[in-house]
Amino acid sequence: MITVKTPQTYINEAGSISNAGTYISKIGKNPLIIAGNKAKDAAGSVFFKSLSKNGISAENIEIFSGFPSQNQFDSFAKKARAINADFIIGIGGGRVLDTAKATGDILSLPVVAVPTVAATCAAWAAVTIQYDDEGGYVKARLNRKSAELVIADPKVIFTAPKRYLFSGIVDTFAKFYEIRPTTEFYPEDVPSQIALKASEIAFANLERDTLTAISEAERGIFGQAARNVVDAIIYLAGFAGSFRGEYGHYSFAHPFYHTSTLFHHTNIKLHGEKVAFGILAQLVLENKSEEEILKTIEIFSKYGNDWTLDDFKISESDLDFLKKEIPAIFDYVPYKNEEAIKAALKKADGLVKKFRGQK
Repeated sequence: MITVKTPQTYINEAGSISNAGTYISKIGKNPLIIAGNKAKDAAGSVFFKSLSKNGISAENIEIFSGFPSQNQFDSFAKKARAINADFIIGIGGGRVLDTAKATGDILSLPVVAVPTVAATCAAWAAVTIQYDDEGGYVKARLNRKSAELVIADPKVIFTAPKRYLFSGIVDTFAKFYEIRPTTEFYPEDVPSQIALKASEIAFANLERDTLTAISEAERGIFGQAARNVVDAIIYLAGFAGSFRGEYGHYSFAHPFYHTSTLFHHTNIKLHGEKVAFGILAQLVLENKSEEEILKTIEIFSKYGNDWTLDDFKISESDLDFLKKEIPAIFDYVPYKNEEAIKAALKKADGLVKKFRGQK
């Protein structure tokens, strides 16, 4: 069986935030709006004026903080029922959008995703990464649908701190590294071939256009390069991640990230920043050459994502926990040897240090 879940409409245009009400009016009139505090400001008054202009209530705004947890989902669902909301709007980064999607899924309501950063493909994906209230990973909560509508305005996204953009870039690179093993194990699996091709296009576009897009954005230009970058992180990465057949994606990088969140002190780093290190450890486990891994580190370093275990404050005892928990929590992880996992994490750490010494 092949399952593909995508938004009904995806908009990536500079200035689209000011016309949001025109697009959203086709979905409903009385939303519960879940927004991060900074994200609310990033969307700006033009967003809320556009809602009102199109007969959409902009009154019921709830400020999100914390992590996408079951308590958060239940709380926002209760608030949506109290106002008889007919859809949910999420404005912000991955945590906000994941919470909005889960809330909509609980209530069987459509969701509008308005990403204000491009740190992950959360705006697109029909999955919510669920945490406990302190930020520890619980599970990947599969939602029945993706967001109905995604409004990704490059003018908003490129005004966010570059750290979030760079996190999203490396998280997008991860789609290539995490899908590739499946195509190697099962070369006749067409869904994996399609997903890999999408990830390759995203990878190439980011390498070609990111620095140009940033340079242009600093001069107030949000053209094709900016659109290509946003497309790669949200649309192409989301598509690649959701298009899968019976085999799934044989990855290690994301299981490393999710399990690391159980050490709350590591949550000083963003999703993509941890995934970057997880990719390197995965390449070690795949027996890729040191030359290839060092080249990967070089690519990541252009986006400030050449990390060591010390940067995550991961200790020797933390490694002993990770080597047991990663295969225990993620049954699909093909890397089951605990000592090999620990050795791979240490090898990746050593190679980053070697790269830093060579620069």
